[in-house]
Amino acid sequence: MPFVDQIILYGSLSVVGLGKNTGKTECLRYVLGRLSEMKKVVAVTSIGIDGERVDQVTSTPKPEIYLEKGTYFTTAASFYLKKRFRAEICQVDEGGTVFGKMITARALERGKMILAGPSDTDVLQQWVRQTPQRFPVDVCLVDGAISRLSPASPVVTRSMILATGAAYSANIRTLVERTRYVYDTVSLPLAEEGVRKKLEHITQGIRLISETGEITDPGVGSALVPDQVRDLTGTCGNGLYVPGVLSNALLKGLSERKEAGETRLYIRDFTRIFAEPGVFYSFLRKGGRIFQLFATRLLAICVNPVSPEGYRLNSAELVLAMQHAVEVPVYDIKRIEK
Repeated sequence: MPFVDQIILYGSLSVVGLGKNTGKTECLRYVLGRLSEMKKVVAVTSIGIDGERVDQVTSTPKPEIYLEKGTYFTTAASFYLKKRFRAEICQVDEGGTVFGKMITARALERGKMILAGPSDTDVLQQWVRQTPQRFPVDVCLVDGAISRLSPASPVVTRSMILATGAAYSANIRTLVERTRYVYDTVSLPLAEEGVRKKLEHITQGIRLISETGEITDPGVGSALVPDQVRDLTGTCGNGLYVPGVLSNALLKGLSERKEAGETRLYIRDFTRIFAEPGVFYSFLRKGGRIFQLFATRLLAICVNPVSPEGYRLNSAELVLAMQHAVEVPVYDIKRIEK
């Protein structure tokens, strides 16, 4: 995979699936294997639970995660105790989870491991930042999640791989369109540094932003009802910061403004967008702009043409259609040549 060299340059990577059985774990396994071949020291953890033999939701087989000798890994104590290979504990975090305290260890031999790491964005950010400072690690890998229910964001890493596939949609055209929408949200531009620094610590309540970058608080919460949307969009001016969810109603209200083409909308990151694709693209077509405070570099999209229900898409056709829709490399992880 040509972009493995880029992963090393960025130093941290999230592997994120658009849904279950889209090939996320296979992609993570491939990256782990390639980095091991390159003699790079890796630290790995997971936002959710990964490495189980059977999916607890779909009851379908899952690819297991093998850690090579020398790999650092962070997982919950209950899963650490179930491992069947030798490892040395390097750190035990005081903050616990429902699965026990977080343990960071180094594998002393190759073995299978279930990963269940931090499920909070702030804790995960600390892990990505502090792990290379504490241990001789070249790359931090995070088994990510793009689910709207996940409290952790893949934006905590500097780079990202997106996994999509037949389990997400059995129709190539629909799959490409859905994936392209996520690609476009991930690729939204980063806010200018001055505005970003003023807003990054504001996590609640709408803010108005003047042309000169002045920030004012209109006293309106982030979770807006339709009447508030109408009132706000009539008085907000052209700069608006929404630290919470970017709802369909709010984006539609902004699109319907006479000044829609002059609107500058700021969000924390792409995972906050809950708008329908049609509303999202309508806003952009009218000239509206959306900026992220925190962004990650999407390095590639990996496709899985096989669904657990048994249907299979044509791999070459899927890769070609997806590649025409996005501007990053697209791979079928099972057919990739090293």
